[in-house]
Amino acid sequence: MALLIAKNKKAHTIGESLLKASILVAANIILGGVRVDRSYQKSLSDNTVKRRIDELAEDIKTQVVKKVKDSPFFSIQCDETTDLAQNCQLIVYCRFVDDGTLKEEMLFCECLTTTTKASDIFVTIDNFFTENGLCWEKVAGVCTDGTPAMIGSRSGFLKMAKEKNPNIIGSHCAIHRQALAAKTLPYDLNDSLKVAIKL
Repeated sequence: MALLIAKNKKAHTIGESLLKASILVAANIILGGVRVDRSYQKSLSDNTVKRRIDELAEDIKTQVVKKVKDSPFFSIQCDETTDLAQNCQLIVYCRFVDDGTLKEEMLFCECLTTTTKASDIFVTIDNFFTENGLCWEKVAGVCTDGTPAMIGSRSGFLKMAKEKNPNIIGSHCAIHRQALAAKTLPYDLNDSLKVAIKL
């Protein structure tokens, strides 16, 4: 049930209010009154659903980290953004080799509690690597959005990562390039015509 609630992005309280009532009705119709009480006693409170979703997330993280560890090398792609509640979020994807094929998975997403400086981003990723037994020596590439905090030559995240492993190849995310190229620039048609006439 917790997996279904998470997949459908519903509020955790839906377990008690809707699903449990649906189970009771289905049990009365299909199973008869004997097993209704047992199925109805299973907790679907919002805290229970949250705890089960957290356990599912932890299991997925453990599986991904194990695959990344088993890979001969891997690369990461990082991006920091500010959400609607003005919280800074850092999301890190990784690409690795699994059974001879390249796989791409989300490695983690963390709130940046201080600032979005390169040092804060590096410390967050380095702490995750340390806690999960990942090493910088196996990182082959780092893909970023091209901001000074990420690729700055003096104090950027990429420079800090290269201090851990000088063989890391830095790259700029193609999706960010596409977004910048496809962005509609505000212009006045009359100004454009005046420029064209002068030429």
